[in-house]
Amino acid sequence: MKRILISLTVLFLCTTTYAQENIKTIKGKITYLDGPTANADIKVSGSDVIWKSDADGAYEIQAYQGDIITFSYPSLRDVEVVVEDVTRILNITMSPDITELDEVVVEGSKRRSQRDMQEDYDINKNIIRTAFGYLDADRAAGQIRLMNEDEINPVTLCILDLVRGQFPGILVDGDCNRGGEIYLSRGIRQGPMVWDIDGQIFTGSGPNGPPSAPVWVDVNSIKRIAILQNLATTATYGSAGDGGVVVINTVNGVLGSKSGKVLDRARLRNNIYKGGALSKNEISKNAPTYLLDYEASATTDQAKIVYENNYKKYYNSPHFFIDSYAFFMNEGEEKFAADILNKNVPLVDKNAVYLKALAYYAEANRDIKTSTDVYEQVFILRPNYAQSYRDLAEAYRNNKNYKKAAAMYARYNYLIDEGFLQADSVGLGPIIERDAENLLALEGDQVFEGGKTKKRLAKYTEFDGTRLLFEWNDSEAEFELQFVNPEKHYHTWKHTSMANSSRIMDEKLKGYSAEEFLIDGSLAGKWQVNINYLGNKKLEPTYLKVTTYFNYGLKSQRKETKVFRLGLRNKQHELFSLSVGGKL
Repeated sequence: MKRILISLTVLFLCTTTYAQENIKTIKGKITYLDGPTANADIKVSGSDVIWKSDADGAYEIQAYQGDIITFSYPSLRDVEVVVEDVTRILNITMSPDITELDEVVVEGSKRRSQRDMQEDYDINKNIIRTAFGYLDADRAAGQIRLMNEDEINPVTLCILDLVRGQFPGILVDGDCNRGGEIYLSRGIRQGPMVWDIDGQIFTGSGPNGPPSAPVWVDVNSIKRIAILQNLATTATYGSAGDGGVVVINTVNGVLGSKSGKVLDRARLRNNIYKGGALSKNEISKNAPTYLLDYEASATTDQAKIVYENNYKKYYNSPHFFIDSYAFFMNEGEEKFAADILNKNVPLVDKNAVYLKALAYYAEANRDIKTSTDVYEQVFILRPNYAQSYRDLAEAYRNNKNYKKAAAMYARYNYLIDEGFLQADSVGLGPIIERDAENLLALEGDQVFEGGKTKKRLAKYTEFDGTRLLFEWNDSEAEFELQFVNPEKHYHTWKHTSMANSSRIMDEKLKGYSAEEFLIDGSLAGKWQVNINYLGNKKLEPTYLKVTTYFNYGLKSQRKETKVFRLGLRNKQHELFSLSVGGKL
């Protein structure tokens, strides 16, 4: 195991060094409102040189992998793009530098609905529940200092010991045996701090007593503790909050989202789905001619003739071979599909984006050997991408090679600990943790003796329902996913530089392209998922893999994988529908 880890580290360093020593030529066009943007500024991080787009909006620059390219123009929003190993063409669409309004959330302001914050409570550690509603520390008018459950020392005796020394400017008077109070040690505010525990205000130990610290609270049951110390955050408490407020949320005392993700936000007001999404048949009419000819073929033999007739025309198109391979695999012509793949490997074997599309289709068609081989090739090309570890681990799991799958997850964590990969608690990190724990919960005894535990299983079966995992092969892809619940309310998740630029930047820097959603089953019936594909900065399709896990975390857990070719832009269309407990 140690030898493998050392080899991986060397490979990681060599690959990174190789990438940094090779300069790339990157070109494309910059547009705004379907017209060229002339004289736009293009700047590469670490360089003082500023390039300009020409009269047609065209540009050509040079940059290294890992560089950040910034495209800017007066009154338009800056666009930042991280250069990757496959970056060659970047067609940039500029947008106005304005604040976007989305459903009931006002982006760019500090106002959020109480329902929003309740639904986000489980996944946003900066949200607390008070006696007067939810507060988001990132958006509150005054400073809120927080401590979360993963920062709490489990051997702490009581709340006084927990607070002591953890919050600068706070004076603790007393101990766990005699009780006590806490005060603000500076400023003009007077009196001990009042306690707000799971929405209940404790103003004193008796009718006129001081607000003695609740030493009876089990420290291990605390989910979040926050200090409110300014008028902006304590005004609602009246005179009782003159000395400040300590807010405690316990594990069982706050009702947050049941799903772990925000699908329940589809129940927000003013978001009734009224239809309008194009059907699958309507979308299919915009597919490439060769795909239409395949579908129109009466037999697979006729489809093979279509392939041969189009070969000379598309002999240098990776997408033609990817799409042809997928079609014949779906038709059960595995041998013919394999011949297509083997004959055209040189077109795709050095490009991780194309390889991932192939792996998606192989996985969806249960061609486990091909998908594993391709994911291994992607791993060699991208050992510094977090996604590579998750993909290969799951490929090994599909092969029932549970020890190798667990080893990949262990390898990922090792490189995080050693600083070779960036730690991630928001994007792919939670997905990898969930997958790794799920592997051990269901197959732990196949990894090592006694590896499967009821405790682990219980931790990851807190919701009873369906898990949706979305993955896309091209990191430049932008799209909007719309989830429509059985009551015809919807919620939209936007993967766009306009609405979620920080998320996209994080994906590039850490190397992942995935997002998960959990449906807890509280609203049974048919769910519909729509998509509006916005492009990927070049004239190529994006391939989206959706894995649906039914009965997730239970012994009866099963999954189904579908791959969608995204080509038509700026048209909302139906992606798939499912019944909770049913199939895609």
